[in-house]
Amino acid sequence: MLSFGFYNLVQRLIPEYRVANQLRSLRGVVWGSAGIIFFASSFIAVAIILSLYALIGSNYVSAEYGNLLIIGAMSLPAFALADYLSGIGRSYGWMIRAFAPTSLFRPLAIIGLLVGSAAMGASLSAQTALICAVIAIWLTLIISFISIGQELPEDEYKGPREYQLLPWIIAALPMMMISSFELLLFNIDVLMIGQFLPPDQTGIYFAAAKIMALVAFLNFAVGSAFTHSFAKNYASKDREALAQSVRWSASLTFYFSLIMIAAVLLFKDQLLGLFGESFKEASYVIFPLSIGLLCRALVGPGERVLMMTGHHYMCAVIYLTMVIIDIILNLILIPRYGILGAAISTSISFILMALMLYIIISKKLNIASHPMAPHSFIKRLKAHKMN
Repeated sequence: MLSFGFYNLVQRLIPEYRVANQLRSLRGVVWGSAGIIFFASSFIAVAIILSLYALIGSNYVSAEYGNLLIIGAMSLPAFALADYLSGIGRSYGWMIRAFAPTSLFRPLAIIGLLVGSAAMGASLSAQTALICAVIAIWLTLIISFISIGQELPEDEYKGPREYQLLPWIIAALPMMMISSFELLLFNIDVLMIGQFLPPDQTGIYFAAAKIMALVAFLNFAVGSAFTHSFAKNYASKDREALAQSVRWSASLTFYFSLIMIAAVLLFKDQLLGLFGESFKEASYVIFPLSIGLLCRALVGPGERVLMMTGHHYMCAVIYLTMVIIDIILNLILIPRYGILGAAISTSISFILMALMLYIIISKKLNIASHPMAPHSFIKRLKAHKMN
């Protein structure tokens, strides 16, 4: 959340400014956004650290936990800036440069630092793990800066800058809300199960939800690959190309989700068994979650389409509505049906979200955001591979 929506905003504005050759504004949004993220996240990190010291001193928070949170807070500016640099990479379509530092280097660096610490005789405590994580996060920022920075066109980033801070902040805030609501949607069920049911039920459901997150990741992956196309085609007013990108993204999301869901349903007991034998009890919630995710996949990365075409306010309203509906459904169904009620609530929320995204995209962009027919999709996929 500490990228304050600028992570998504630059993915829309950089292609737009490049198409319009507004290089002053491009430089302004890139450097201005970075400055806002750095100073705001640093301020929040310092505020968290000072508050924790005060709470520890007043015995409201134990030193054991407070000190760990203080160590973690030291990583916040680097974490936010690394994500922001990833957004810049995505705006140019550099998927490997955008995601390799945060998704590959960072976890490997944490593991490497932990192994190194153990080899040097350090105890593998929570404090050691957090210190390693903080170091890895700052190293990731450096790697991201080098990886993205060395590829940026020099004429686009050196020269006079034009700042439009207020319009940018106003545009970025709904995007931050979308990210926040999306995070809530994928966690409300687990949090509310924890309020109504015993801890073992929360753990069992959490395992099933994490397995289904593999399917949800496809939406993120396809959206990441097509975000640049959505923004560029919309900025250049190429409606046909935009419609093609929307249909392609919906088709890839849906058909690959269908394959993965079929595999999960076929091997659900084995997958849940990886967490332990008792977790197989959650197998009956896999099916309703699958229905919801499959319906959600029908519109592909619809939220990315709306964000990259200037309809982020509508997207924020959709996500807020879904969060409220999801909470209400969980309040009604969890006490009656347990973890099955949570799965049904989440599934209904995803189905309604897909329907709302489809309606808004159709109305605002005059594009039908649904998958191509199977034979048409396979035919185009073969032609694309040949090309």
